[in-house]
Amino acid sequence: MTKSNNLTKTIVLPTARAIRHKQLNTLQETLFLPNYITMGDFISKLTIVKDFKSLYDDTRILLLLEASDFKEFSSLQIERNFFTFTKNSSYIFKFFEELSAELYEIKNLMDADIYAEYEEHITILQKLYENYKQICFEKKVLDKIFLPELYEFNKNYVKNLKDIRLHVDGYLTNFELQLLEECCQYATIKLFFKTTKFNTKIMTKLNELGFELKDGFEYELDFNNKKILDMKKSRGVVKNVKCESFTQELLQVAFVKQKVYGFIQKGYKPENIAVILPNEHIAEKLKSFDEKINFNFAMGSSFSNTLFYKKLDATCSFIEQKTKENEARFYRVGDEFYSQLFEIYYKNIDEVELFVFLDSLKEFIRDKNELNIYEKELYKFSKIAHFFDGMNVKSVIKMFLQRLATVSIDDVRGGKITVMGVLETRSVAFDGVVIVDFDDNNVPKKSQKDMFLNTQLRQNAKLPTMADRQNLQKHYYQLLIENSKEVCIAYVDSKESSPSRFLKQLHIETKNLHKESDYANILFTPSFVERQREDDVVVSYNFKDVYLSSSRLEIYLTCKRKYYYKYVKKISSHDIPTDMPKEYEVGNMVHLALKNLYTKQDVFLDVKELKSKLFKELDSVCKDSEMDKFLISLQKKKLEKFCEYEVERFEDGWKVLECEKNLTTPFYGLTITGQIDRIDIKENKLKVLDYKTGKYELYSPKTYQNATNFQLEFYYLLARELGEDVECAFYDLKDIKIADETMLKDKLEILTSHVKDLLQVEEFETLQCEDVKFCRNCEYKIMCGR
Repeated sequence: MTKSNNLTKTIVLPTARAIRHKQLNTLQETLFLPNYITMGDFISKLTIVKDFKSLYDDTRILLLLEASDFKEFSSLQIERNFFTFTKNSSYIFKFFEELSAELYEIKNLMDADIYAEYEEHITILQKLYENYKQICFEKKVLDKIFLPELYEFNKNYVKNLKDIRLHVDGYLTNFELQLLEECCQYATIKLFFKTTKFNTKIMTKLNELGFELKDGFEYELDFNNKKILDMKKSRGVVKNVKCESFTQELLQVAFVKQKVYGFIQKGYKPENIAVILPNEHIAEKLKSFDEKINFNFAMGSSFSNTLFYKKLDATCSFIEQKTKENEARFYRVGDEFYSQLFEIYYKNIDEVELFVFLDSLKEFIRDKNELNIYEKELYKFSKIAHFFDGMNVKSVIKMFLQRLATVSIDDVRGGKITVMGVLETRSVAFDGVVIVDFDDNNVPKKSQKDMFLNTQLRQNAKLPTMADRQNLQKHYYQLLIENSKEVCIAYVDSKESSPSRFLKQLHIETKNLHKESDYANILFTPSFVERQREDDVVVSYNFKDVYLSSSRLEIYLTCKRKYYYKYVKKISSHDIPTDMPKEYEVGNMVHLALKNLYTKQDVFLDVKELKSKLFKELDSVCKDSEMDKFLISLQKKKLEKFCEYEVERFEDGWKVLECEKNLTTPFYGLTITGQIDRIDIKENKLKVLDYKTGKYELYSPKTYQNATNFQLEFYYLLARELGEDVECAFYDLKDIKIADETMLKDKLEILTSHVKDLLQVEEFETLQCEDVKFCRNCEYKIMCGR
């Protein structure tokens, strides 16, 4: 390749990455590089707009908000408050940008809407467009959606280029084709183009210009004379494509590491290996396991992942709602902002120096790149501060956090293997490629540009449909696979995720060559600790030395392993704090309220009095959270019937003798113990009552012989210390009834037998229980290996 040939050639590529790729390859051939330029820069150089200044994104949103100030706009269901409008304006701009790129006037949509399904929306959008256009033109600011009607073609720039070579990997809009036609008057233009069955939209456009293109070919096109200069059959999807499925997303990280290692072993250079993420959220997981810094992430890292952002966001969330989760997150990241922010959070922005406060937070940012981004975004944000009049500090900070979350921090760690999205792969060839998340939700992704028009209307207007956009994504993936020596694909196959149907179109089959445990071992080094199997532990034990409760006996009878953990090893369970109270916690509050009630007064003969005092006691024991208050309010409704039932019992002669009574008594050489919820008395007759707000079990003549729960039998034996005539029952606070223990005598015989057996115990083996139903809610199930 000669010096003159290169210097007169201008090569237009879709991305800066494609340019770097070409330059590295060209350097090996010659020292003289052709003039490379991206498609975006090329278009901007072809167009000149005089007397207009550039439009910043913030100003753009504000001007569109101003343009939307008319009554009918509310029909679009987009709120006009700045916070909401900022998030939703992108849909409107994408729609306008699409019409502009296709040189399609919005008023013509009425003709395409044959059945007048979108007449109202089109009318509103047309008025919004005209209002926005008028405002921009009056202020002399240039939004790119008006570029096609404002530009002047830069013929002097094109005259100096002479030989333009455009690599088309995707789609050319009508505006881009119009500019290329104008270029033809001053320079030679060649298009380099690959066809697949997925990019028929652009093939149709080029066929209309005079080219006769077929699927599955690589073309060199003379755009000036509308001739095909060269064509050859495409390579097609390479045979060396492997595809595996996983049940867990995280295992795809191990898949990436294993396949990349395999590529390196084969001699592929790290610079020629790429990891493609259809869904970028997995990038942070991959980065977490990149101990050797082998990867560089083209998408960067979201500012929302910085400690500073997490600290500010966690502080705001904790101020707004002091939930267990928010509290844990707040104390984990630090409380440095809390005192200052708490004082101003709900104040009007006019009452505080908010930007002075936000500026003072810079001292907590240690990283220079993060600090530069923060200062830049804060400066731009301050330029629209006048628009926040009347808003409170909370809303403005939320908007600022939303803004920061959209900013990316460049990855400067220096890894040689690039992690990128599929758009970055255009016009780039790799040796080895790994693609993950190749499922129906991500490949292809659904576009958000179809918000205002349906497919039929788009077809009538000859605008790109959702199917066209999805096919374009498929086209990119097919070219990526065709241009690579070797490709490895992975996806998650679960209830929430299924393989992309695109795999079948590419004739790629899934074959899982390794166990998932093998991949897991790549991420987590298994540790083998020699320990004695719990099944083999024989424990020396003497029940004569313990206070035997009904729950303790029940655990021993159902699972020796659990008894060993709880009462021999004394391992306590650990409950993770949650905002949703557990059933037993609500029951405990009701128990305590009833204890407090009947300790103060043992008889009630008036339903209203009982209800009033019971509800007061419930309020006093209720915790501060809204969820606790809500659940106690539900209990109050249930206990209204309880109050009526109680008064009937008191009128019948019963009164409360004891509440939450702790008792112990000897029984056949053992000491049994228990806490009785309530003991009522009528003349010399005692009624032992055990409150139940949830489930409880009553045995029948057919089931009592297998009984393991002897709670009422224990209470009966304990209550006999207070009197001889004793009955026992569960007090059902859900259905408001007293359920008597009808099998008391029979169960006492079985209990006596069990106690006698316990007296003989000198040791026991810590075997797992036979019935796994006891394991489902057991706090020790992981420890014991069940």
